[in-house]
Amino acid sequence: MGPATAEEAVRKALQMGVDDGVLVSDDALAGSDALATARTLAAAIAKVGADLVVMGIESTDAKMSVVPAMVSEFLQWPMLTLAQSLIVDPAAGTATIERQTASGHDVVTASLPAVVSVVEKFNEPRYPSFKGIMAAKSKPVDTLTVADLGLDGQVGWAGGGQQIVAIEEAPAREAGEVIEDDGSAFEKIVAYLDNLKVL
Repeated sequence: MGPATAEEAVRKALQMGVDDGVLVSDDALAGSDALATARTLAAAIAKVGADLVVMGIESTDAKMSVVPAMVSEFLQWPMLTLAQSLIVDPAAGTATIERQTASGHDVVTASLPAVVSVVEKFNEPRYPSFKGIMAAKSKPVDTLTVADLGLDGQVGWAGGGQQIVAIEEAPAREAGEVIEDDGSAFEKIVAYLDNLKVL
């Protein structure tokens, strides 16, 4: 999901060995929040069809870490989170992940179809070969619109239920108060913090 220029990222995945790609791109998506993003991705996944969805744990812009869980909920699929490794058993119809926790490692299995969110060190990305770069030029990239997904009025500014009413610069930071320690500095600091309702 992204602007038309996002096709470059899809093409990079094709160069790395992906068979085909789908880009959801539409001006009506502008202003989409995390919920609208998840709704859009889930609708695209449902339309294309999948057994397993692997997503990063968070985006590089908002870093909210909620979209994979929302996609899972929209699809009504089980979710495996914070995966460091993944094993898929098509015959058994399961996906198994391992994730690190404060007390060791968890091994979690879910039935397919499922959504998996992965941590940064999940794997080492494959570098595109010359052969892969050339082959990617003939691989299809389908572009879907909001109308194709039946989401008119549910995403972007229209479906967000919010609007930006003003943008202004943050006020300049004021100079702080310097307290010289004459033996009673702690009393002045406590009084200052009490005045701020911190204590």
